Amino acid sequence: MLVLKLHIWSAMRQLGGDAAPHFEYVMLQDLIARFQASSQSLEHSYAELQERVTVLSAELEREREERVRLERLAAMGEMAMELAHEIRNPLASIELYASMLQGEYAAEIVRSVRLLNHTLTNTLQFGRPVVPVCEPTSVAALLQRVSSFVEPIAARKRIEMEIRCDPGCTIVADPELMHRMLLNLVLNALRETPADGTIRLVAEVSGSDVLISVVDSGPGIPEQTRARIFDPMFSTHREGCGLGLSIVKRIVDSHDGAVQVSSSPKGTIFEIRLNNAERDVEVVSEPVTCSR
Repeated sequence: MLVLKLHIWSAMRQLGGDAAPHFEYVMLQDLIARFQASSQSLEHSYAELQERVTVLSAELEREREERVRLERLAAMGEMAMELAHEIRNPLASIELYASMLQGEYAAEIVRSVRLLNHTLTNTLQFGRPVVPVCEPTSVAALLQRVSSFVEPIAARKRIEMEIRCDPGCTIVADPELMHRMLLNLVLNALRETPADGTIRLVAEVSGSDVLISVVDSGPGIPEQTRARIFDPMFSTHREGCGLGLSIVKRIVDSHDGAVQVSSSPKGTIFEIRLNNAERDVEVVSEPVTCSR
């Protein structure tokens, strides 16, 4: 089309007359319009290219962070296996000899050793997959066992422990893994709850599911860090190692369950939903409620 216009313009220049300048003006306008369209097309292509570069850069950064995280986890797994041989045997000996003694101090030694062993088990959990050995398990017994274990720690901080469990609340789960999961949640709550606070352990039957909640009266979890609390080695507490909540998530996932957290300045609620629950319909007593 442009070539045809150039031929027409050349012929009009040869013939002369007033039409040639007007035609030149029209051609100039056409060239300007074409240039503007080409410029806009280039700008659009450049903007798309910039957006694509930004997306690719973000993907590369995520991949780099994931690679660093996996490298750290691999290094921690190797360290955990070495710690197992170096620490666990002496701990077992200390617990054995302390259990043969009597008195309040001996009981405190046993409890402290078990807490250390719990921390070590959390660390070792990253070196092996979580494989539950499931069986019918009383949720009330689980809650009572965890509460009894942390009772001296709660008493020192003047924190009240409360338990409420629906009657016949039974789950098909690995009782040791469930104990470890709940203990991690309660120990985390004890770290965050101030003196004279309250920690409630609640279990409710919801259809074929069981909801287990750990509720504390602490200051809450900041919204900007809430999305990362289940990440390995992420902790906002100077005494935390960032493994407890990650272990909670892995154990719940291994039971095909779900964990949710809600938080405010008045406290935090961790809710565990297990979809393999069973209810004993023969139990007709009132809900169990006890407090320290």
